[in-house]
Parts: sequence; C-alpha cells; structure tokens
Amino acid sequence: MDMTRDFLNGILDNAAPHEIDYAGRKFVDRHMDALPQTVTASSLSTSTLTSVVDYITSQADSEALQGAGKFIVHVVGHDYVKLYKELNADKKRDSLISASIDGCKFQFGQFMSVEQFIINLQALFVQDDNTAKLLQFIGSVKDDTSVQQRDNGVTQKVVANSGVSLAVSVTVSNPVDLRPFRTFAEIEQPESAFVFRVRKDERCGVTAALFEADGAAWKNEAILEIKDFLKSSLPKDVIILA
Repeated sequence: MDMTRDFLNGILDNAAPHEIDYAGRKFVDRHMDALPQTVTASSLSTSTLTSVVDYITSQADSEALQGAGKFIVHVVGHDYVKLYKELNADKKRDSLISASIDGCKFQFGQFMSVEQFIINLQALFVQDDNTAKLLQFIGSVKDDTSVQQRDNGVTQKVVANSGVSLAVSVTVSNPVDLRPFRTFAEIEQPESAFVFRVRKDERCGVTAALFEADGAAWKNEAILEIKDFLKSSLPKDVIILA
C-alpha cells in the first residue's frame, strides 16, 4: 500500500503545474521560479570611498555591464556604502562594489588603565587641543599617588600628589568634545561629546573611561559627509541615496 502511495506521489511531483481559477484569481498548484533573463554581478569588497569613485570614473567592467542603466550609490551607514546598477529586466540589481570599515576600536564605557587610555587616545582619535588637554589631565595621575577628586557634574578636578610633596592640579571640562576615527578616512571625522571619568581601582590602580554623550547623532553627520564627498567626486548622473 505504501509503495503504491509513494509511486502515485512521485507521478504527481513530476507532473506539470496546473492553473486553477479561484475567487476570480488565477493560481498554480506548483511552486515556480522564473529563470533570470540576465545574470547579476557579485559584489567586490573594499574599505575606502575612493575605491567606489575609481570604479565608476575608470569605467571598470563597462563591457560586461554594456553601459546600461545608471549607477546608484547607497550610503547604508557611517561605515558602509554599496554601489548598484538600476533594475534590470528581472527587477533585480547588479551589486557591483561595497566599501566598509571596522569602525572605532576604542572601548567606550569601559574603565581601563592610565597607560592603555593614553595609548588609545593617541592612536584612535584625531589629535587636537581637546585631546592634548585630556592627555595632560590623565598624565598627571599616577598609580603610586593618592587621588582626590571633586565633581560637580560639569567639571571634574583631580589632585595627584607627585610623590615629592608637589601637588599637580588639572581641570578638564565635561563633557569633552573629541573626534574618534570611526568613519571613512576620506571625510572629516565627526566631533561628538564624551563624559570623561577617572577612578581608583584596588586591583588596577587609577583607571579612566569615556562615555558617549551625544545619542549617536554623529552617525547622521558622517552619512551626510559621505554623501557630500561622493557628490563632489562623481559625475552628476550618478544617483546617491543617503
């Protein structure tokens, strides 16, 4: 009995789809996938905005694409850009190239040793007057000193005894405006506010941390900067979505 049922099911599975009229609409009793009329491209992966510009302006793959349709650049986010062609006959797009970066590697919201904080501040941020003041501030605090702090919610003052009975007092405003490296190198890194804190840890000694304080508004600023860069670097017929 089971062999007969399996045999009949096999015949039905191999049967051609049938068109069915129901409630004024037409249906088929088999799942059908249309074969594509044109083949879409697989995307290249890069890490710069310049590569996207060069791909378009150098007319790379122009013979394969046959020059049909406009280029569309989609600024997905502050760290991701994709290049497409307009819809083809199958209502699908060629995904030609994408550019993405890893983003800022600074661990915001986490306390770290003074040495690690100084190294990260110098390596992962645009150096300006604000980073210089912050480096001076944190550089005055030593693990082998007692730390006293006064914090009124706006400014924080730390007094560190230098070990030779000389007290060094440094004041830094809070929040402090900084520019981490967190978007493409071709555009100016957006500035945003950070709350800076230091504390004495029994195991690690003096530690420091930065907390984001702008609600990630910098991401929208970065997206607009990317759009402006692409708009000024690409032909006018290229569509830029941001």
